[in-house]
Amino acid sequence: MRVLRDSASIRGAGADPAEPSLSVLITRLIADLDDEGCDLTEMVRIVVVEPGDALETIDAELGFPLLERPLDVIETHDGWIELTMVLSDDGSGIVVYVPVRPGVDARLLAHCQEAMS
Repeated sequence: MRVLRDSASIRGAGADPAEPSLSVLITRLIADLDDEGCDLTEMVRIVVVEPGDALETIDAELGFPLLERPLDVIETHDGWIELTMVLSDDGSGIVVYVPVRPGVDARLLAHCQEAMS
């Protein structure tokens, strides 16, 4: 799992040639937040799930059980599912990117599929 907590790491992930499809998604998120004049460090934490990550480890990073938290937005993209949870009235929150690949926790993928239907 990769966790991006500050502006520098978030902007860097938006320009990561190793994950071009994810970079496009993060770049779009940055553009959306920049349009609102937000400080990325204060507005968003990004969690990028990787194959092999245990759901319990993801929950520990988030500070709550992901499968029990309502999702504000869920979107599917080429090879990724984007989960957005707004945590406060000022709009700050967490965006979780879940790869649609073998090795990703089956409960997490099933939760995503259920939330999309």
